[in-house]
Amino acid sequence: MMMHLFRCVLLILSLLVATCRCVTAQTTTVWTLEKCIEHALKNNLGIQQAQLQAQSGRYNYLQSYLNLLPNLSAFINQDWTNGQQFSLAAFRVVNATTTTFATGANADLTLFAGLQQVHNILRNKQDLLAAHFDLEDLRNTTILNVTTAFLQLMTNRELLRIAENQLRTSQLQRDAAEKRVKAGALPETALLDLQAQVARDEAGVTNARNAFELSKLGLRLILQLKPDEPFEVSLPELSYEPARTSTTGSALQVYQTAVAVQPSILAAQARLQSAAYSRRMAWGALLPTITLNASLYDYYTNQQKAFDTTVNEFVTIPFRTQFRDQFRKGIGLTLTVPLLSRGQRMINIANTKIQYQIAKLQLENRKNALLQTIYEADAQLRAAAEAYAAAKKSYDAAAAAFAAQEKRYLSGSSSLPDYQISRNNLAAAESELVRQKYTYIFRKKVLDFYEGKPINLQEF
Repeated sequence: MMMHLFRCVLLILSLLVATCRCVTAQTTTVWTLEKCIEHALKNNLGIQQAQLQAQSGRYNYLQSYLNLLPNLSAFINQDWTNGQQFSLAAFRVVNATTTTFATGANADLTLFAGLQQVHNILRNKQDLLAAHFDLEDLRNTTILNVTTAFLQLMTNRELLRIAENQLRTSQLQRDAAEKRVKAGALPETALLDLQAQVARDEAGVTNARNAFELSKLGLRLILQLKPDEPFEVSLPELSYEPARTSTTGSALQVYQTAVAVQPSILAAQARLQSAAYSRRMAWGALLPTITLNASLYDYYTNQQKAFDTTVNEFVTIPFRTQFRDQFRKGIGLTLTVPLLSRGQRMINIANTKIQYQIAKLQLENRKNALLQTIYEADAQLRAAAEAYAAAKKSYDAAAAAFAAQEKRYLSGSSSLPDYQISRNNLAAAESELVRQKYTYIFRKKVLDFYEGKPINLQEF
């Protein structure tokens, strides 16, 4: 009975552990390149700041439209004064307290101000476009940074795999050598050489694993993940073979495409237009301003009196009567002509001209930097393709040499040191081939980035 109960409890505990593992596996996020990019775009602090800047630009643009509406204000005023004043009722100066209540409303509408309001709308529109392009440029840069870190992680994963395979082969050879030494078929020095090779391979695996973990940490930092948050990266297998002449096209063609789509260039162009509208606003300040004004006014005072025949004395006119009789309304036009402002308007015109020239130089500087970057990226892509071709040729040669050396070693016609040298050469050639492969992929993605193409690894 006790044994049966113990088995039931053990079965229940096993089911609970299995359930917990399943739930944990389901809740663990697997980070693909697309998932990393999506998370970075959503949580990057720089992007969030740029989004706030764009939102502020939208409010400024809205305000420039609202500036076309009239200003309207209302007021209520209540005063109490005490002192000597002339009384019509007593027809002499008396000491009295005066109560005054006034209310009214004022409105004004700018009819013409040198088109400054119109140019302000157009300027704020360009500023808003620049803020949006800055946001898009920051997003593109973030995507490129995440892709770079992800490719570096994939590279280090491949190098770790090569190092582990090399260690595994060395361990198998060491175990086989131990048996042959015990049987007297192999000198002990050969076993010592293999043990030293295993130690070197273990150090190589340790270095490769450290590089892999560091690249994984770098990707985690770019994604701004918490230290205690699980981070399991899904690294795809890329069977892509770069071609020697595989390039995106001539650098000039890439530049002509990039200059029309790159957000950094579009932002600089928008700021140049904004500076042009600022210049027009500065010149508009020299023109007259025409303003339409309207007002309503009414008031009551306890010193407003009339002779009452029923009591044969002066009495205060009632509040309602005063408000009815003293209500005033007016409308008018105001023409303001700027004559002298201590040179402020002319200095402002000169400053806006300078700002326009600065914005123009900044645009040209960005275009030149983009052209230089694209030519460098194109040259690096071509160099990466050639380097990969050379690394592939070196790997094929090393693989053929190792195959021949392995046959000679197994037949006893080659020494162990020669065999180890050939195997190490093959491992070094394979590692170099992996590095050049991912270097080429990264260089190609850089040119895709400047052409405005989406960054992904699906084509590989």
